[in-house]
Amino acid sequence: MIRLLLFILITAALVFCTVWFADNPGNMTIVWLGYRFDGSIGMVALGLLALTAVLVLLWRGWTIIANSPGWLGRLLGSRRRKKGQQALTMGLLELASGDVRQALKHTRAVDRYLEDDTLTRLLTAQAAELDGNNDAAKRQFEAMLEKPDSAFFGLRGLLQLALKANDREAALDYAERAHRLRPRNPAVIVTLFDLLLTSRRWDRALGLLVDAQKASVFSEAELTHRRALLITAKAEDAITAGENAEAIKLLRKALNSASDFTGAAVLLAGLYRDLKQDGKARDVVIQSWRAAPSAALGAIFRETLTGDPLAKVKSVEKLVANNPDHVESQIVLAEAALEADLWGIARGNLEKAMATKAQARHYRLLADLELRENQDGAKARELLIKASHANPDPDWRCGACGAETDRWVVSCPSCHSFGSVDWRAPLRVHQDEPNTKPSKPTPAVAIEGDVIDHAPDDQATTDKHAAQGT
Repeated sequence: MIRLLLFILITAALVFCTVWFADNPGNMTIVWLGYRFDGSIGMVALGLLALTAVLVLLWRGWTIIANSPGWLGRLLGSRRRKKGQQALTMGLLELASGDVRQALKHTRAVDRYLEDDTLTRLLTAQAAELDGNNDAAKRQFEAMLEKPDSAFFGLRGLLQLALKANDREAALDYAERAHRLRPRNPAVIVTLFDLLLTSRRWDRALGLLVDAQKASVFSEAELTHRRALLITAKAEDAITAGENAEAIKLLRKALNSASDFTGAAVLLAGLYRDLKQDGKARDVVIQSWRAAPSAALGAIFRETLTGDPLAKVKSVEKLVANNPDHVESQIVLAEAALEADLWGIARGNLEKAMATKAQARHYRLLADLELRENQDGAKARELLIKASHANPDPDWRCGACGAETDRWVVSCPSCHSFGSVDWRAPLRVHQDEPNTKPSKPTPAVAIEGDVIDHAPDDQATTDKHAAQGT
């Protein structure tokens, strides 16, 4: 609508001017450089208008000619980028399919069309690594360190190569440098944390947890647990170095961070016991028993007790009052009662413990009870047979490799996994009720009480595993 109005107004203005000049023709004489021009005012105005139009057309033509190289370059550049991106896509697809030769072919096309050596080096390095040529891959990754934009990716590539070659020292250096470039990259934080654990650099690992928290790499529960583990690892080193005061300080700090951390509680209570500070050892056990009872803590508590067996039972009753329904509370009280010849208390607590999940130690305690209370050797032997087929006793065991240890340690002595040792039962082949007759039993595998269909074919193999687990 606006354009129509403008067109009408312009047309009206032109018509008005034309009519006005026709009604007022007038004459104009121009003398310039010896030349004379006579004409009407309308002809002069028309000539000026025509000259203006020619000048505008000449200016537009010159502008198009002047800008034509850039326009042509943009057109050609768009086509080159399209071809380069297509080559990059095909190169990545060939890498994914494992065809190194075709991937390198497309890499050369990327270099020709995109003129970006970062992409070319990255593709070439990955192709070389896939082909097993780690030296060539390393050269490409090292070349990427020369540019700030590609340095991080070069370090990541060098880090992976170092890990593959099991060069932990070089891997740690690359990880540290990559972390300085991108301090909140989750993958780098996790890798660096594992490398710091391997090199036993506990303080640096504790500092890294701050960046891990900012990057939300671990949950709050994981951060708390890892922090307590690292502090306990420092305490272990202090105990080894004979710095008991420092170890006690660190272990108390770990327990303040995670009150249910059994490992730190066992170390601290055991250290107090070894230092003949039995009262403090019992205080640690009582405090930890509320959150996480364990047989190891119960054993330390009973070792530090003095006096007659009845007095020891009273002390144990005070301990288990903090967590009376836990199976470890029932077991430690049954052991103390059995030592004091309190048969009823011992039997009642054993029955409560077995109602939760019968284990080999329950049957062994019952066998001891039958011998001491009733002098029933036959019943005791029957219970010991059941013990060989029952769920195995928990122990300090690595959750990564299954290796047993005689005490809690921060790192597994077998597979060196950090924080994997815990109080747990092993995988065990067993039968709930052994058969006295040679009838074929129903085999099962119990993993801490959960049963799945699989077991050795014969009873002899089952007995062999049972003998190893008791």
